[in-house]
Amino acid sequence: MKSFFVYGILLMILLSACEERVNIQLKYEGDKIVVNSLLQPDSVAYIRITRSVPANVYDESGFTEIRDAQVTLLQNGIDMGAVQQQTIKGRTYFVSKEKIANGNTYTINVSAPGLTPVTAKDTLPPVPEVSGAAAKRYSTRVVFTLKDRPGARDYYKVRVFTCGPGDRPDTMRNFRLDPAFNNNLIDVITNAHYASLIMDDARFDGKTVNFVLETEYPVNATRMMVEVSELTCGGYKYFRTSDAQIGNGGVLITEPATVYTNVVNGYGIVAGINAKRIVFTTE
Repeated sequence: MKSFFVYGILLMILLSACEERVNIQLKYEGDKIVVNSLLQPDSVAYIRITRSVPANVYDESGFTEIRDAQVTLLQNGIDMGAVQQQTIKGRTYFVSKEKIANGNTYTINVSAPGLTPVTAKDTLPPVPEVSGAAAKRYSTRVVFTLKDRPGARDYYKVRVFTCGPGDRPDTMRNFRLDPAFNNNLIDVITNAHYASLIMDDARFDGKTVNFVLETEYPVNATRMMVEVSELTCGGYKYFRTSDAQIGNGGVLITEPATVYTNVVNGYGIVAGINAKRIVFTTE
């Protein structure tokens, strides 16, 4: 059986709602540095550095932070300057002074006493072309249009929210692709409803596609949001494998899956993501 680790801030968020624990005895290869950072254009980089733990000793208290880590962030091979530690909602991040920008490659190098140094890099994807988001109040249908780029392989993550004050995302809504309209867009359409849809454009490359989503419960909000994020290949592999590891509702599934990592000599993910949010009033 392959080694299996639960790691990183993203997985910690997913696991925070666990109501049932599964004890799995698995091989552990020793402590390693875990790096997690989703790089977004026009935002500073937030880099979370922790220490790996065996899956069978993980608990909801969280991962051990490595606060004395040495972190460097490179843009196209050039050091972007010292990163600063910030505490955000009780967690420590290493934060860049300069913002991330499209058209560049970013590399994060991390070292810490007693641990093997690690490195990871990625680029930023283009912003997705999304329009026409709409929904009828008290229905279970949300629609939007996605224009895919021809030729290049594109990867997407879709989420749906109700909006709170200031049109900020408030409550995430579970959904699935409506099988009556979208059965040819992805390989599998399930009966279950999930918090996100992660897909590639293998079946609609270069096309303009109308997506029809079926929410788990009727829409009762006056303001809604559709968020479509374009991912890099590394981000796509990470989200797909982490979703496979986590069952619906945040419960660890009984058969472990290896989560994709692009951190050399360590664990975690450094990936570019470019999100477009469309806020609209329900009819």
